Amino acid sequence: MGKLLTPGNMIEAHLNGDALDKANIDNLTALWTAMGATPLPDHAGVLACDRWPNRFWFPREGALPAAESLKTLLRQLPARAMVPVFAQDPELEQGLRDAGYGVALEQQAMHLDLAHWQPAPAAGGLPLHRVRSADEAASWTEVCSAAFSYHIDAAVIEQLVRHPDASLWWAERNGEMVATALLFRTGVVTGIHMVGVPEDFRGLGIARSLMQAVLTHCQASGARYTTLQASRMGEGLYRQLGFEHRFQIASFRRSI
Repeated sequence: MGKLLTPGNMIEAHLNGDALDKANIDNLTALWTAMGATPLPDHAGVLACDRWPNRFWFPREGALPAAESLKTLLRQLPARAMVPVFAQDPELEQGLRDAGYGVALEQQAMHLDLAHWQPAPAAGGLPLHRVRSADEAASWTEVCSAAFSYHIDAAVIEQLVRHPDASLWWAERNGEMVATALLFRTGVVTGIHMVGVPEDFRGLGIARSLMQAVLTHCQASGARYTTLQASRMGEGLYRQLGFEHRFQIASFRRSI
């Protein structure tokens, strides 16, 4: 865990653009590692989640295999494998396309400097609760799966509930769980992930209320920055909250 920041040491935690980009990627891949990612046997340099979230990635500091070896490696990955390309990496993108992969997901990597963020005046915000029990973890998984319209592995979520750098949160409306968020701390950065509102509850200001509460918690917990990877649907809200765009993440999956 990063040290608690105070006005006296907030300036010391300043990161420049390149360092912020690295911190964003490091937070995301540290979360995937906490979800169970390990080095892929017989494929040096590839880290892999053998179940959801099914991410298979090359660490940025490592060298890619030669073109033919890369294509062979990529063709041997399971059909469910989602391979992210962080920022621009023409060599990896070309290898993915040569191996029959196409872009399945595009996200915008964004960050917010909490030293300059001010919460909006409280106006009927929704209660925010931390997941504490197995039953709450199961409900969180169900609601988050509905929000993103794909299956989320409950065992992975239960594992995160026990992780010292992770916390899972949910917003309540009329006694019902209506939104989810996952926070993951790496140093002075808290990554915000899995912000989801099921379709039946959209258009009610729930996502904005959830984000205000989550950002207030991040600031109070001592984080200097928050990072996230925005979908096209969520990017507008994040910009309104003060997040700045940094780079694009394109995730590739093999065409079937």
